[in-house]
Amino acid sequence: MIKSLFGGFLLLLLLVTIIIFKNYGFTLTQSLILGIFISAASFLFYQFILKKKIKVKTVILFSVGFFLGLYLAKGIALSLFPIFSSFTYLQDILFLTLPYLFGFLAVEVGRNRPITEILKEESSLYCSVKVVDTSALIDGRIYEITKLGFIEGKIVIPRFVLEELQTLADSTDPMVRTKGKKGLDIVSKMRALEKPPVEIYERDFPWIKDVDAKLVELSKRLSAKLVTTDYNLNRVASIKGVEILNINDLANALKPVVAVGEELVVLLVKEGKEKNQGVGYLDDGTMVVVDNAKHLIGHKVKILVNNILQTSSGKIIFGRFKEVVK
Repeated sequence: MIKSLFGGFLLLLLLVTIIIFKNYGFTLTQSLILGIFISAASFLFYQFILKKKIKVKTVILFSVGFFLGLYLAKGIALSLFPIFSSFTYLQDILFLTLPYLFGFLAVEVGRNRPITEILKEESSLYCSVKVVDTSALIDGRIYEITKLGFIEGKIVIPRFVLEELQTLADSTDPMVRTKGKKGLDIVSKMRALEKPPVEIYERDFPWIKDVDAKLVELSKRLSAKLVTTDYNLNRVASIKGVEILNINDLANALKPVVAVGEELVVLLVKEGKEKNQGVGYLDDGTMVVVDNAKHLIGHKVKILVNNILQTSSGKIIFGRFKEVVK
């Protein structure tokens, strides 16, 4: 709603400025250029002052590029005056496109990006912003995933998430305090990575009290994917139309696929719930229950998988003892 109102305001501002400058004796082209420039300045003011999205460096670079393009357009129009006097609409197109082209080009070059890379840029088609929540930072696996290059695009850590971690780190409860400090440590490690870029998002939503609701709102505004390990946040965000990257789902997807009838080798470490059962674990933490193997606890055994049970906490594999592995 706010974006629509502001867009309407810019159009109205453009129309009013054109009328004013036209009444002061400017040509239609000159009035249109000045109107667009004033509207663009208003937009930059809105983004820079009110939303704090644009840096001072970006404004300066765009301004330099804009005036360079304007000066170049004027030079071209004067040097090719016979052509432009015959086709006046060409001069209008030149003055409307060249300044903005140079303005945006100056901003991109100012980011130390080669012009050849700008011209063939396609990463925006495939990369999206990733918003990281408190649970994912406390979990810690996000750092390893990011370091290995499995996450592309800008990573955003909201300031209100850092404040929540700081609150946890200042807790009198030792366990809670440890979680908060671990989350802050993961943030420091991620910001030290060269790629992908990690940004602290400063804007807050003071009218929203719940941190999860803030994360959903931010993800929607940035058209971002939300990285989390929180099951409840996962459900709420999905209902609100936010795409989720759940690290627990990723971990489960990477577990080796085991089929009924396959042979496994497992170390039995404890008794099962039922009589004479032995229990062991695969390297990924999957529980393996072996019938009639209680007496083999402490040994590596080869089993034949006869059933797989999928539970809310993961898989449980049931097997039949074949032989002891030496």
